[in-house]
Amino acid sequence: MAPRGLAHRAHRIRIALEGTRPQVWRRVEVPAVTRLGDLHTLIQAVMGWEDAHLHSFEFSGRRYSENEGLGLGPPDHDEHGTRIGDVLRRRNATGTYTYDFGDDWSHTLTVEEIFDAEPGAVYPRLSDGHGCPPPEGCGGVAGFEHLRRLRDHPEEITGGYFGGAEEERSWVKLLGPDNLDLEEERRRLRKVFGPLPWEEKPAPPEESLTPARPVSLPPEEELARTAVETAPLRDLLRLARWFGPGRKLTGTRVPRPADVRIAVEELGLLPPASGKKAAERAERLRRLRAARDLPGFLPLWNSAVGLGLIEVGPGGARLAPDVVEGPAPTRILELWTELFDDAVNDDSLEGGTSGLGRLESDLLPPALRMLYEVPDDTEPSLEDLVSALLDHVTFVSASVPEESAQFRGYLTAALYRVLYRLAGTGGVHLVDNTPEEVSAKYRDDRFGARLLFGLDLDLDRLGADIDCSVALTPLGRYGVRQTLLGEGVPAPLSGHLAGVDAAELLDALAVTPAENHLAEITPWLAGRTASEAVREVVEVASSPTGTGAVRRAVGTAILHEVGEQALPELRVLLGSDRPEVAGLAAGVLLSSRSLSEEEHGRLLTEYGPWLAIDMVAGPLELGGDEHLSFLLTLDADEGAGRIGRLVLDSTDRLWKTGHPATLPALEALGRLHPDKKVAKAARRAAHKARNQG
Repeated sequence: MAPRGLAHRAHRIRIALEGTRPQVWRRVEVPAVTRLGDLHTLIQAVMGWEDAHLHSFEFSGRRYSENEGLGLGPPDHDEHGTRIGDVLRRRNATGTYTYDFGDDWSHTLTVEEIFDAEPGAVYPRLSDGHGCPPPEGCGGVAGFEHLRRLRDHPEEITGGYFGGAEEERSWVKLLGPDNLDLEEERRRLRKVFGPLPWEEKPAPPEESLTPARPVSLPPEEELARTAVETAPLRDLLRLARWFGPGRKLTGTRVPRPADVRIAVEELGLLPPASGKKAAERAERLRRLRAARDLPGFLPLWNSAVGLGLIEVGPGGARLAPDVVEGPAPTRILELWTELFDDAVNDDSLEGGTSGLGRLESDLLPPALRMLYEVPDDTEPSLEDLVSALLDHVTFVSASVPEESAQFRGYLTAALYRVLYRLAGTGGVHLVDNTPEEVSAKYRDDRFGARLLFGLDLDLDRLGADIDCSVALTPLGRYGVRQTLLGEGVPAPLSGHLAGVDAAELLDALAVTPAENHLAEITPWLAGRTASEAVREVVEVASSPTGTGAVRRAVGTAILHEVGEQALPELRVLLGSDRPEVAGLAAGVLLSSRSLSEEEHGRLLTEYGPWLAIDMVAGPLELGGDEHLSFLLTLDADEGAGRIGRLVLDSTDRLWKTGHPATLPALEALGRLHPDKKVAKAARRAAHKARNQG
């Protein structure tokens, strides 16, 4: 169920100018990778604004703009660094665009559809709309509506709101008809943006993104069974199934207080509470006048509607058909992933005291990527995770130096809190040895205020008393992988190469970190006999040119994993008249430790020079001098290294191996080998090879 990256998606967005009757609105289609700064330009164009005033966006309580705010709180996020697909992640998602903080023009942005962008199509596109744009500086919605009335009833132009009658007439002349000339509007839009195909701003190509390590995941059916029992999804499904036909909504399209009271009591939707909190909540529930008066319920309702579990229309609410029948595993995982993303991107902490909320909101993405990369069955301590994160976050309070122990304490406390929040989704497993009375202080919603005023907190020991380790659950690994895939990051599954042929396997492993090779080699070998594996690998790795040397380097590692069962077939291949085949077989046998001292010496003498050249040719083919230099440094950790020893032992024969890469390999060794004796021997052999040519 791998999602397509944002570069392949487009959003259909309805832009509505709030307070206008009949409403002024536009419907646009725009690539998901569009930055909010470009969306600002688009809104200005389709709504007829002149970009003469400040503006801002707001999504889930988080503000974005092109400036750093007014100094009255945390700075705004940079609209030029945020894509539409990052903040409007699903159908029915909404946000607000505000223009001119004097007239306060508020535009509601609603995602009507997310779809595959059409290759070659020109975006952004204006598909529909209604209502003339307001004139700049007309006094906000009230002034604009007054002008529209005067336009439709010119006999009422007598002066007053905008001064004298002549002034009013001049303002009215600025208005157009409410029925738009869409073709003219589209031509005007093209003048602003030009004929830009959506591919013009693609996401970075996959090869420029660091691939994630291959991971293993349970089958979708098993993941779905786990997901449906997680607290947030379980509560949403129970609420949706309870709210069937016959239950009415209020005028604001939320459940009536009586139904809220019954649902909460019958379904146990709110988290457990004890003592004074439980009594306060019970009294609040008894006195309930509106759904919004019960903290925790309205977000649950909005989430059920936003995820499509409950469909709200003019006739009331009804249960979505797939919820009645029981969602399929794929649909369950889609729902859980949305909830997981919401928890990761929870912006309710943005206004956190002393900048803590901003720090918490920025921590999870890098922390989750780090947890995704650790080996299976590994639970790093929170302390180790914080150490790894120190270079990935910037604290927003200048009063706490980032190199200080107190900053590390802030980081530890913030990460502990957000991981606890994420554990509630079933995506994170915490092994927490922190004393409960200490843990409760950090998890308290009032922690930020207590931190700011130093209430019962030892700031010098902040975070030092937290003792826990953390790991992603299989669901969490699934959720992080979906995020990576959505961002275009290659995120393979372990064993995903099991069914490919040898050529595809070798080429894929050539660009996969060596530590991840075994996870792919083992399932590939499981589907073949030892003899079949040897024949397939040797056949595709025997090309004398092209990527042959790279394939032989990878093929040697694969055949080494075949073990003793491969040895008889490899001994037969030593008699091949093709040096690439015989050399590959010799390389595997020499690394197998199955040879007698006499056999080892004979093979090294016969094949050592050819192997030395081939071992250099592979890295040169794959990454050039820089790649070879790095590998030579690793190889030479103990003396001259394997390649260096082969060069020194066979200098006089290196130049006449017959390998097609002999001269470039020797020249590279002469330039790059860190051992001066090896480099000198390689240069001498290269001189002889040039003279021979």
